Amino acid sequence: MIKIQRNIVSNNKKPNGWLRGCFLFLVLSVNASFLAAAEPWIDTRDSGLRVDIERLSSAGIIKVPINTRPLMWLSIINNLEATDSKAVPENLKNSYARVLTAGKKAARIHRPSQSVKLSVANQSQLFRHFGDKAREEAELTLRRSDITENFTYNLEITKTNNPWDGEETHYDNSYFGMVMGNWIGLIGSVERWWGPSWNSSLILTNNARPTTGISLQRNYSEPVDFPFLRWVGPWTTNMFITKLDDERFIKDAKLVGMTVGFRPTQSLEINLRRTAQWGGEGRPESLSNFFKLMTGLSDNCVEESCKIEEPGNQLGGIDFRWDLPWLDASLYGQTIGEDEAGGLPSRRASQVGMKFDLTSQWFEGSVFIEHDGTSLTSAEKQYNTLYNHRIYRSGYRYEGRVIGATWDNDSKVTSFGAIGHLSNGDQIEARYSYGDINYDSLDEDPDSRHSITSKKTALNTISAKWLRPFAWGDVEIEGRYTDEIIDQFGRQEDKLRVAASVSYNFY
Repeated sequence: MIKIQRNIVSNNKKPNGWLRGCFLFLVLSVNASFLAAAEPWIDTRDSGLRVDIERLSSAGIIKVPINTRPLMWLSIINNLEATDSKAVPENLKNSYARVLTAGKKAARIHRPSQSVKLSVANQSQLFRHFGDKAREEAELTLRRSDITENFTYNLEITKTNNPWDGEETHYDNSYFGMVMGNWIGLIGSVERWWGPSWNSSLILTNNARPTTGISLQRNYSEPVDFPFLRWVGPWTTNMFITKLDDERFIKDAKLVGMTVGFRPTQSLEINLRRTAQWGGEGRPESLSNFFKLMTGLSDNCVEESCKIEEPGNQLGGIDFRWDLPWLDASLYGQTIGEDEAGGLPSRRASQVGMKFDLTSQWFEGSVFIEHDGTSLTSAEKQYNTLYNHRIYRSGYRYEGRVIGATWDNDSKVTSFGAIGHLSNGDQIEARYSYGDINYDSLDEDPDSRHSITSKKTALNTISAKWLRPFAWGDVEIEGRYTDEIIDQFGRQEDKLRVAASVSYNFY
């Protein structure tokens, strides 16, 4: 089996001077003023905000597609401001106020914001879900962002201690963008989450670190104006091409993606997804080859002469979220195919879930249940295929982590979760997952590859998170317990992971 190796890092964990300096800086900065981050979109790092947006969407207050991150602020703000606040149902007034306040602060122009964040933990983070932020044992992040009439930027520099991938300094989530009518183009690296799920998406998640490149995204979701396409309703799209610059079998391969989302009715959102690994050292990168990639032509050639020009490793599929008319709940699902047959995804992995909105005197939020199956159905070779490829042998991975599902391939995992706000404004969440990871255990297969374990492993893990907001920032405490040490590549040293972070905003 070809294993995914960790870069060698020293295990001598001594306190660093910069770590002590961070605490001193935070103490000395207590008189700074609060200012929310100025960004044109909502990223993957705020699960509480996402809960509020979904609740407002299910109620028909937010009418645009919401299941693609980054999610643009402009359309959401327009929907909220078009709603009479007095007509908002009582159980949604807090959600309405939180989202509208956050949106107005984020969209203010010529109001740069700065922040510093310190995160510490006893070990690296193995499983990542929507809303997770820090990755390593210790991180210090400095951030500055701003928006003008035509430009936007976010600069983040993060120093890490004992990082799993050996990258002690990185600039994840930094970008520079330009507004062009109803479009925003940018260069940089941003985390993406494509899908309605909460614990893991099959095609794009925050599991792997973001890759650097260029992207183009629709700024606000206006309905289609052509008569025969008006049924589509509000729609949005995002396209990107980034560079996979880690150590790989095919050096300097590209990651390409495109998604189109629309809401034909208020209760239904549909998204069409497509990603691919393309080009790189020794692989074709011509325009004609890129056209074949985008159209699905010449995928998985049989003839050896055709394999030389084979466009790349492609994934494609569809996901949906349907707000049930007779219940305060939503049904969602996703299916992603490894290959193409007749213009449609084939050899598919699937996910299904259900979310319920809850409101009580002490809690406002949602609970969910979802199931991920990451082996391929209707395929001759079901196992060791998803996220793997005979040409791009490093697979659909970056820095040793899968770009898609956090569980990697050949896993069956069921998850339960609750996320929301307490009556005092605190944000809480709890998640529980169980199942089998890499359950086929085909170690004799030379193409077998998994980023967590090389053998079948039972998963049983529970996590919890608490966040308290202040006028100057927030404090967050989280923990995860896994009944077995299942990771074989150095990220999990103990069954229990405990982490804490402090974020401070200032002028």
